[in-house]
Amino acid sequence: MIEKSVKILVITIFIPILVFPSSFSAHGYLPVIASRVSKINEIVVIPNPDYNVPNVTFYGIDVDVEILNRADENQTIVELAILDPKVFIDAKFVNQSLEFKAVAIGFNQVKRYSYQSGITTEYDYVVFYINQANMTQLPDGNYTLYRPIFWESPELSFAPGETLQTNVTVTSSIVNITYPSFNYDPTDNVTFSSISSLVFLSLCLYPIIRFRRRRKLRIV
Repeated sequence: MIEKSVKILVITIFIPILVFPSSFSAHGYLPVIASRVSKINEIVVIPNPDYNVPNVTFYGIDVDVEILNRADENQTIVELAILDPKVFIDAKFVNQSLEFKAVAIGFNQVKRYSYQSGITTEYDYVVFYINQANMTQLPDGNYTLYRPIFWESPELSFAPGETLQTNVTVTSSIVNITYPSFNYDPTDNVTFSSISSLVFLSLCLYPIIRFRRRRKLRIV
């Protein structure tokens, strides 16, 4: 089994917070915070990764991430766990015998960051592998990248931001990317979620995170 041979931390986390604005806002208002993968700069095969995982192919995706604060004042973003990378990836292959694992490290620690009004651009690098050796390109299928995000409302409760998905479709080795758009006008009204933090956290907390020191990738 691949899982038994992995000597690095491999985390595949599914978070049920993917763009359900009607569940977290009222009267058509949008969450104050939103996130999206705004640009995929490069998708590469990593030929000699510093990981001892046999019979697989590693990939790296270099991305730009935008965090939108729709409010006029600074907002506090809450990281329920410190993750590297912060961008998640899901994949569904045409060849159903293929499987993938995302590679990440995590620390079970809550952190808070302040974001100014408007759009802040960040950068991330997503690493994953597929259970087939010597691949030279992404296999046909659908890939989804997203940056889960939480913010702290004035009531000091955790609330979900609007997490938008970037979709990558590979058909006959041709790659098509669909980027989401922010519904953003500086004059828009936004809502503060009234969801109880206990109820929300019971649904949306990250799974228990194991961690170890990260080994630096060597990209040739």
